Amino acid sequence: LTPGFSVGYLAQEPQLDPALTVRENVIVSHHLRSKASLLGFFFGSSQAKADEAEFGKSADDIIDFLGLQAIRGEMASNLPQGHLRALGMAIGLATQPEIILLDEPFAGMNHDETMRMVALVRRLRDERGLTVLLVEHDMPAVMKISDRIVCINFGEKIAEGTPAEIQANPRVIEAY
Repeated sequence: LTPGFSVGYLAQEPQLDPALTVRENVIVSHHLRSKASLLGFFFGSSQAKADEAEFGKSADDIIDFLGLQAIRGEMASNLPQGHLRALGMAIGLATQPEIILLDEPFAGMNHDETMRMVALVRRLRDERGLTVLLVEHDMPAVMKISDRIVCINFGEKIAEGTPAEIQANPRVIEAY
């Protein structure tokens, strides 16, 4: 990690604007990185126009990477749970993080949605080089994603290790 590294966060309930499309939500998320001032955006300065063009291209790249092309123009309010989580991931990626924190990314998903999201998280790690920290209770999903796992039971760390070590740990077996 570099000094001043950035951290992205995907809350259990993604923070998005249901009145915007998928693409618009991702574009808005880029504004944390804008070079233009608020007045520049208001008056349409050349820097604001350059920022908007860059944010649109970046949003399209993120949407394509996440496989959301088919819903790019959908209103966020119309999306099922799995797509909402993927949109939340897109919003988090708009900040260009080096680490992404995922808070129960599979909660409320059916098996197929969970497996799609597991594949997505693995791609973020493997293809984008992101460090992924996740809090999750779905142990099969955790085992498919993680290189290292820390298990906590009622606020106490009970185990740390590789997925194989965790699966064989008697304290973890007892707790879960």
